[in-house]
Amino acid sequence: MKANAVQGPIHPNLGIAMDMSIQLKAASGAICTLSLSFNNDGPLGTFFRYIGDSGTYIARYDDLVNGKDEKIDVSKVDVSMNGIELQDREFFAAIREGREPNASAAQVLPCYEVLHDLERQLSQG
Repeated sequence: MKANAVQGPIHPNLGIAMDMSIQLKAASGAICTLSLSFNNDGPLGTFFRYIGDSGTYIARYDDLVNGKDEKIDVSKVDVSMNGIELQDREFFAAIREGREPNASAAQVLPCYEVLHDLERQLSQG
């Protein structure tokens, strides 16, 4: 329904913004806030914090914890914890079953349209 993006200054050597914020609002009124930064003072690595009305979750590599840093067992969620393997399994299962795979190009196109609109928003100032 609504999407906004702001970015920090462009890095002089890399030619990209090192910080960005994206805000999205759905027709239901739900909002999503995404903050990204390449500035890092510490070990390399990535983690994601998901805050929702049913809880807070932090994903670090293959580990998932709640907002109190309590480990959540995800070992029985699927046959593997390897995302590439699961992606490939889904793709081949969809071919065998004659159906559209999860996260097909057609399904993610609306997301890319929003990202394109955000990119235009940033380039226009």
